[in-house]
Formats: sequence, structure tokens, C-alpha cells
Amino acid sequence: MKVCIEADGEFYEKINFFFTKECIKLPVYKFSFDSGQLFLGDLSNIFKTMNEKNILVICLIMVVSRCTANSIFQVSKCAADDKKCLKKSAQAMIPIIADGIPEFEMQQLDPLVLKEDVDASKPQLSLKVKNMVVTGLKGCIAKKIERDLVNSKMHTQLFCNVRAEGQYEMHGQLLILPIEGEGNAQVQLNKILIDVETDMNDRVGREGKKHWHVKGSRFTFDLKDKAYVKFENLFNGNDVLARVANDIITNNSNDIVTEVGPPIIKAIVDKIIANVNRFFKAMPAEEISLD
Repeated sequence: MKVCIEADGEFYEKINFFFTKECIKLPVYKFSFDSGQLFLGDLSNIFKTMNEKNILVICLIMVVSRCTANSIFQVSKCAADDKKCLKKSAQAMIPIIADGIPEFEMQQLDPLVLKEDVDASKPQLSLKVKNMVVTGLKGCIAKKIERDLVNSKMHTQLFCNVRAEGQYEMHGQLLILPIEGEGNAQVQLNKILIDVETDMNDRVGREGKKHWHVKGSRFTFDLKDKAYVKFENLFNGNDVLARVANDIITNNSNDIVTEVGPPIIKAIVDKIIANVNRFFKAMPAEEISLD
């Protein structure tokens, strides 16, 4: 709810609430004070005590009786076999899910801060990544959304350009290159196609309605353009060895991402799915589907 207070010609914004056009109502109420008290029921604790000469102009931007989760944004309801509608609806939701919705406990995904360390090690290589920050998810394109009602599955394809930065610790063999180092790392994934298949089930919400839930997932990815990978401080700062290694890494960035990238991309996909599940928890299935 947003409340605008006019007092002595100055405006103060006291409360903010996420809303859209469906919620907006603009009745204007003027109240005067009696002995410094505002008689406005449950809203009276919002305001500071003011003297009787002040006049309040309150713009109530949310009508509680009508503003459900669906009022926060418009969700296009689609039939399971309407692939065009599903794709359009998913595309509209991507920036909303990426921005996060605190009221639904949905975290911000762009930038996405991965607080957990990611272990991208292979049998011949130890590679740990921490403090990773990922940007670009808000700009992902929904290439395909399919629902399989018979098998309770959903198939999603996202086409993204993302950048990740963090700190790494590595030693062993990367492709055919003996390597070691510890420092900052940057990865730019251009035109990555992420293919996710999710297992779905239904849960009953507190209001007694059916909600979707992702109970499991699998993913693959394909790089449709050249990636960029850089590890700083290779070989403990030995410039000669580091230069040779970085040349090899630059020329084989896609192979390196394919080799060690899956655990990192999985960490990103898991965060996206967690946000999607929180969205499903807040939105009854009947609000987002015609089936």
C-alpha cells in the first residue's frame, strides 16, 4: 500500500507496496484531527501525531479485498497445449522473477549472488569457486515452454547472455593443460541455450486451492557462440606461464565451459527453480492456467 500524506504543503511517502494497475484506486479522503488524533481505524498507527490544523490527503493505492497475488502483475492464463500462449506468458514473467518479489520471499536473480561455494572439480582437476555474482538473467528469452499433463512434466528452453564473476582456487589439469592458481575469475556466456525438464506435482495451499510445485529437474546447455573465460593470478603470478595458459584458455573457452561449467550452471538453475517454486506457492494454479 502506498500512502501519500499532505501536511503543511509537504508530501511524505510512508508505506510502499508492490502493485499494478489492477490494484490502483484513487479515492481521496480528507481528515482533520481532533486533539491531535486521527480516527482512521487500523490505519491510524501509520501516521505520526499531528496538530488539529493539519489536513491529511490519503491516496489509497491498494484495495485489500481485491488485491491478491495476481493483482501484483498480470499473468496470462494458458491451456497446456497452447504453446504460443505459454511462451508469451513465460517471457513476460522472466524479468519479474529475475527482479524478485520480497512479498513472496523470491530473491533477486539479476544480479544473482551465489553465497554457497561451487565445486566444479573433475577427476583430474580441483576447482572451487566462491562469491560468484551472475548478471544478465533478466534478459533471457523463453524459446520454448511445453507442459506434459500426462507425465506431470514441464519443458523449458531459455536463451541467455550471462556474465559471472567470482574467486577461484584451482590445481590439476584443465583439458590437456597442467594448471594452478587462485584469484579472480570472469566468465561471459554468449548465447547459451539452457534446456530444463522439470517434474511437477500439486500441493494444496493454505487457502485450500491447488498450487504447482517443481519436485525435480534435469538440464543441459549448449553454447551457440564463443564464450570468454579468464583466470587471474595463474601460477601464482608467473607472467610467462600465465600468458601461455590464458592464450590456450581463450582459444578453448567453449570446451572449458563444457568441461567444468555444469556445476556452476546447475547452481544458477537451482536458484531460478527456487524462485519459480516460491511463485507457484503464492499463485494458485487456477490463476495461471486454464487447465
